[in-house]
Amino acid sequence: MSLINTWGAVLENEYILSDSVSKYNLGTTVKCISEDGEILICQDDKEIVKLLKTGWVGRPNPDFYWNEKVCIIAKDITARIELICWHYNEKRYFYHLIDENGKKLSKRYYADELQKVD
Repeated sequence: MSLINTWGAVLENEYILSDSVSKYNLGTTVKCISEDGEILICQDDKEIVKLLKTGWVGRPNPDFYWNEKVCIIAKDITARIELICWHYNEKRYFYHLIDENGKKLSKRYYADELQKVD
């Protein structure tokens, strides 16, 4: 079964290939963009990393993607997605945002607090 275009993470260092160790933080959500046998080529917000398929922990597709423009519903503020994070206890994604001026917003937002902007 192909894992291309699926989302997930690895949770142990032994599943990170040596050339990716400095680029990948354990548990970071990534998208698999290619496979080479037992090696997954994955992308996070800034880096391409190589992970072993045997350590892959699948996650559902997020509602929003990196750099996507969103509106914070309660504040009517437009921002863009900077980081996609997984909440282990709640088993759902939350997002870190950057406002239109490039300032990181300190609060984490869940999908039900955001709306896509065209």
